[in-house]
Amino acid sequence: MHIHINLIGMKSLQILLLTLITMMAYPVSAQQNSNGDSILNVKLYSKILGQDRELIIHLPHNYDKGKKYPVIYVLDGSSQDQHIADKFDSLSSLALAPQTIVVGIPNMSGANRTLQLVPPFMLTDPDKPESPPGTADGFLDFMEKELIPFIAEKYGASGPRLFAGNSRGGLLVMYSLIHKPDLFTGRFCFSTPLWRQNNLLVSKTSEFLTSKKQMTSFLYVSAGANETENIKSGLDTLTHVLKQKVPTGFVWYTYFTPGVDHQQNARVSATDGILQWGKFVTKQNNIKPK
Repeated sequence: MHIHINLIGMKSLQILLLTLITMMAYPVSAQQNSNGDSILNVKLYSKILGQDRELIIHLPHNYDKGKKYPVIYVLDGSSQDQHIADKFDSLSSLALAPQTIVVGIPNMSGANRTLQLVPPFMLTDPDKPESPPGTADGFLDFMEKELIPFIAEKYGASGPRLFAGNSRGGLLVMYSLIHKPDLFTGRFCFSTPLWRQNNLLVSKTSEFLTSKKQMTSFLYVSAGANETENIKSGLDTLTHVLKQKVPTGFVWYTYFTPGVDHQQNARVSATDGILQWGKFVTKQNNIKPK
């Protein structure tokens, strides 16, 4: 299944209205739930990374320790996690998506963001051939072997796992599709520089998807209509690849968000992405919106 959206009209109006709803609903939910605390600031030491990592954990409205929840891991924590948590709270209250735990992962340093969000076959700075390759493979090992088990044990995580990244973070999310395809069942890439190194990541994604016959997975990729031509051309190239061939069960959406730029795109288009994922989940009968 594939959908490429580049329209200004009823769909854009729907997204705008739902985005406004997410901004108004539950004005105190981020401060209080049934346990009196819905945002937890936690530190987890990673032996793999050799670092203490900060986590910002958003528990769903009326979080129940006895229930199991999907989890979305959001890169660039402290700048991207709050608006995604707000959208999940609001859309789940409308039965348009399941209640979901949101785990924000702050970068903690510029060096971490420069290295850990970039695949190992890509330069950290495409304009500098001498720049080091990324270390995203090590970061995914940290997520798989340390972070995900920690969240599952402490906060009642169920099977569905999601991964979201904005800008450079989208490179890591897309890389996870080809490096650890079973680690997440849903992925969201916002304003991702897919064009880098002559669309290298898109080419590798194409090779991976062509090699698979069956893959139950969800992918949402968006860019602002007012972003740079490089960003937009990268999304166009990916869309072309996805239209050619994807595995059975692989559901994807690409979307140009009308009237927004690089700074605004994730905050606007995430509403649509979560809505589409809610439909995907319901169809798969893994969980149902509550």
